[in-house]
Amino acid sequence: MGMNVLDTLYHTVHDYDGGAEALAQRLGKRGSSLCHEVRPPAGSTAKAGLLDAVKIMEISGDHRTLHVINAQLGYMAVRLPVLDQASEATISHLAAISREFNDVVQAAAIAAADGQITDNELASVQRQSGELIASVHSLLGDFVQQNAKGKRDAG
Repeated sequence: MGMNVLDTLYHTVHDYDGGAEALAQRLGKRGSSLCHEVRPPAGSTAKAGLLDAVKIMEISGDHRTLHVINAQLGYMAVRLPVLDQASEATISHLAAISREFNDVVQAAAIAAADGQITDNELASVQRQSGELIASVHSLLGDFVQQNAKGKRDAG
């Protein structure tokens, strides 16, 4: 079994450039207090709170704790792209692709769970894969149109 949440938070704090003292200063805490809060359970009664854990991950850029939490709960975290300048249509396409990808992953995992793929499971994975491909083609079609419009407007 991999690391647990407290272990990863401990290592995030101690692996921070400048160590726990430097990170604690950014959190507005004393270094010794932060060290006690993230010390594995056998070593301390103090515990870092959820908001502190989030701040630690934000400041350090180290997201091991997030990934351990996700793994423990059966999820996976994927970094979101910066979409400040993206159109609503693009964001909508990307959301659809993400949903369809999740559907493919779920259908494939269910189908593969017992080591045998039935006709119904194969059909489900094929259907979900087709929907994913269709959502990608929809995004590409929109981009082709935007590209052509940009060329017309510039010419």
